[in-house]
Amino acid sequence: MNQSESTTRPGSSNVMYTPRTPRMRQRQRFNLSTKPEEDGLDGLEELIGQTWNIYAASALFGFQQDDIHFKLYSKKLREEVASTLSHENVTYSAKFSVVENIVCGPNEDHPAIKIEVTAETNDREKDVKKQIYKGILLSWRIIQTESNIENSIRLPLLLCRGTRSCMDAVHAIIGRMFDCLVIALPANEDDLSWLIPIIIMAPKADQRLLSGEVQMEYTVPELPVTDTITVKFHTSDLKKILSTIIKDQDDRVNVSLDHEHIEMFFEVLHKQMLTLGGLQLGLCTLHRINLPGITITENRMKVMNMEIMNNILLYFNDKALDIFHTVHIDI
Repeated sequence: MNQSESTTRPGSSNVMYTPRTPRMRQRQRFNLSTKPEEDGLDGLEELIGQTWNIYAASALFGFQQDDIHFKLYSKKLREEVASTLSHENVTYSAKFSVVENIVCGPNEDHPAIKIEVTAETNDREKDVKKQIYKGILLSWRIIQTESNIENSIRLPLLLCRGTRSCMDAVHAIIGRMFDCLVIALPANEDDLSWLIPIIIMAPKADQRLLSGEVQMEYTVPELPVTDTITVKFHTSDLKKILSTIIKDQDDRVNVSLDHEHIEMFFEVLHKQMLTLGGLQLGLCTLHRINLPGITITENRMKVMNMEIMNNILLYFNDKALDIFHTVHIDI
């Protein structure tokens, strides 16, 4: 039986919102010259060298960015987490705050928001305090138009770390508090195919991080995800291939990667795999990439360079916008 469901969003009594399945557009271009001023990268130090889980968030409704509301949100989150993750002799605390040192570029009205949850075990011998969740909601370097849904803000990208049970609980609670959805944002094969060139062509990245091998792990159909084929290329060789493909952009002023560049790049790599290694990947799927100081697999990443982190955030922020923030309104 087919059912059509319409719901009224908070703060918009005359506007009916009809849920639709998000439709991803195919990426056509990535501008490698899109970067903030040098001091705009400083805030990314907090993200460097840690493993982050990448999520996408839909519009948050009724979210107020002031100390009073932050205290109310913190209290509500603490109560809900304690109810969901009830353990004997464990007390929880939660905190919402603005991340002052992460400057999100044009979105000064929507600063990055940090969400933290701490668990304290009350033991007779000693108390153990441990952070079990840390998340940062942000909109990275994208000039936002005003939302046409009343009383909502868009912070499409959520980076978080913590225990799996707490991440699941916090995201479910945030969803109820702000009438939003939070879903994992995994890097699929197409994403990884873009991210390899984006990473190795970063103009001002620390070249020590890009002086080793690029390892591409492929999964094999019908085999466990742990059984992989690893293909290795030296980054200098890959940069030469890409530089030849985009040779018309040697001014380095407005360098961009197009979809055609990515297709040509991997066509060359696959020919080399076949010619040099006798390897024809067929239906194998690119699952993970490793570079010196950079690892990306599924919805997890660890990055050691701020400029490369900037480019990766740009990429995933754009993907998150595609999923949740092409809004259809029925009047």
